[in-house]
Amino acid sequence: MPVRPLLGKYEMTTAVRTGLADLVADAQRYLRRVLPGLASAVHPVTVAHAIPRAMASRYHIAELTLYGETPAMLAVAREPGESSSRVIQDVRSLRSAANALVLYVSPYLTPTQRRFLVENHIDFVVPHAQLFAPSLAIEFRDAPDHEKKAISLLPSAQAVLIHVLLSGQPRWWSPREISATAGYTSMTASRLSAELVGRGLAERSTGGRERFLRLAGDRRDVWARAQPFLRSPVLKEVDVCWDLVGTLLADARQPAPRAGRDALDADGSPAVVTTRALHIDAWRALAAQPAVAPGCAQQVRLQIWAYPPAFTGVGAVIDPLSLYLSLQGKRGHDSDTLELRIEQALATAQHA
Repeated sequence: MPVRPLLGKYEMTTAVRTGLADLVADAQRYLRRVLPGLASAVHPVTVAHAIPRAMASRYHIAELTLYGETPAMLAVAREPGESSSRVIQDVRSLRSAANALVLYVSPYLTPTQRRFLVENHIDFVVPHAQLFAPSLAIEFRDAPDHEKKAISLLPSAQAVLIHVLLSGQPRWWSPREISATAGYTSMTASRLSAELVGRGLAERSTGGRERFLRLAGDRRDVWARAQPFLRSPVLKEVDVCWDLVGTLLADARQPAPRAGRDALDADGSPAVVTTRALHIDAWRALAAQPAVAPGCAQQVRLQIWAYPPAFTGVGAVIDPLSLYLSLQGKRGHDSDTLELRIEQALATAQHA
C-alpha cells in the first residue's frame, strides 16, 4: 500500500541553494543506510507521461526500486504552504497514476505533522532522522545516538545560528562579533563558522581580512534544513529553592529566563514560574546548592543549558526555537501554538 505525505510549515523551496535534488540525494543515502542493499539508485522519473501535470508542477519527483522489485517514488514539495489535506489528495493522485509506492520526503516534520502522518499510515522519510513506511512494514528508524552526536552542531554554533535566525541580522554578519556577545572566543567563532558553512546553513564571504557569513537561504528554509543538526539545549534539570538561588543569581546579574511550559505563556508571566533556564557556566559558578528543603517558599526546576539562554532569548523568556528543541518528545504542551510562534518569529526577523 503506497503513501501519502504532509507538507511541513518549514519546507524547502527551489530558491534554496542546496535544492530539491540534494534533498532527494540525502533521502537516497539515508535509505541505503537503513535498508542496506535494498534501495536502488535514484533516477529521474521515466514514466513522466503518467504523472499528472499538476503533480509535476507542485512536486519534485524521482524514482527508485526498493527490495529489488517494489517501484517507489520520492516526492518533495516544490513550495511551502500547501495544506495537509491538499498534499494528501495530491499524493493519492500521484500513486494512483504511477501505480507505485510514494515516499514523502521532508527535511523536517513537527510533532503534529509526524503524528498526523503516522495516524494515517503515511510513508515518509526525513533524511538522517526517520523512516516510517507501513507499506513496507517498517517502523521508525531513528539515527543511533552516536550518529546524532556526530552530526550535531556544537552548542556555540547552534546558539549563534538561532541568534541570527531570530535577531534580524543584516545579510552579511561577523561571526566573531556575534560570538563575542555570547562570551565565545575568536577560536570558537572560527570553529562554529566552519560548522555552519560545512552543514550548508551559511555561506562565507570571499576576499577581505574580515570573514563574514550569511544564511544560505531564507530563515524558514535554514531552520528546516538545520533540524538534523540541532539538539535540545538542556543538559540536565535540577530542582532548587528559588528563595536562595534566585537571590544569588540576581546579585551576580545572571539571567534565568522562563523556560519549559512556562515559556509558552505569550500573554505575560505566569503567577508562579516553575521552570527557568540557566547557562552551565552560571550554574557552576553557584557551586553546589542544597536540595530543596521543606521550608522552601518557592521551588523551581532549573534547566541547565549548553549555551546562554539570554543570548538567544528576548527579555524574561527563552527563544521559541530553543523552546521547541527543549520540548521535543514531551507531551502536555500546545504544539500548534508553539509552531505558530516559531513561524511568526522567523517571519518577523526576515522582514526586520
